[in-house]
Amino acid sequence: MSILELSAQETAINHISDPIPLQSPLVTKAYKLLELGDSAEALNHFQQALNANGEDLSALLGQAMILADLERHAEAYATYDSIVANYPRHAFAWNGRGLAAFNMEDFDTALSSFKQATAEQPINGFFYESLAWVQMCRGAFSEAAKAAKIATLMYNKRGENSAYPLLIAYFAYLEAEDQSNAQASLNYALRNKPLNAWPSPVIDYLAGSIVASELIGYVKDSAQETEAHTYIGLKLRAQGDDNAAKKHLEWVAQNGDRRVFEYTLARALNLQDSLALLIP
Repeated sequence: MSILELSAQETAINHISDPIPLQSPLVTKAYKLLELGDSAEALNHFQQALNANGEDLSALLGQAMILADLERHAEAYATYDSIVANYPRHAFAWNGRGLAAFNMEDFDTALSSFKQATAEQPINGFFYESLAWVQMCRGAFSEAAKAAKIATLMYNKRGENSAYPLLIAYFAYLEAEDQSNAQASLNYALRNKPLNAWPSPVIDYLAGSIVASELIGYVKDSAQETEAHTYIGLKLRAQGDDNAAKKHLEWVAQNGDRRVFEYTLARALNLQDSLALLIP
């Protein structure tokens, strides 16, 4: 799933809301600068506000958002971690903590963070989708399928739509050798795919309506290219063509857009396969 058009991950980061009214003039100015696209100066203002009050939730959230966007994941994690230490029921901060850990490939910490986010705010499709992605990376495919199904339900409850949980469920079921549920997930995706919008071509490719080269032809940016190669690799992997699958997944692991979930998944699967080869 992409973190670029906007993807669910980037959308979630950019829509973190502050439940406490902004009080510090520095923080107010920082958010105005952020809206104007001056993230560097906004970050400076947030830091000044935190120098005055290290527990300012609005400043911490703003700082974390920018650090995550800059892919400074260790610093973003530390900021989110400080938020949940002071506000242990802040669901968005737990999810942000999980995203930072996920991007650092610390899947155990990401898992516990996403579980906490869903516990604090269960009617949130993206939180469950995040949980499904990390379960895929951990090789816990049955758990990934369950989380993906809940994600779809929660998106629907809020009148939202995302095809990505259906893609996760499809491949999770395939990995778990549950062909019946895998096909059911794909059929549901076909009935509910976005009209003339990404990732509709991915769903068509999985259904056999178009071939891999045609899917690549629909790509418009690095995020979609990363997704396309990942899903081609996953399909080839499910078909038992490990060598061809490896080429696509290795391309993603080496050249993919780091801002998408699929990049990290490809890296995780490559590592799992490499470790499997070392086991006698």
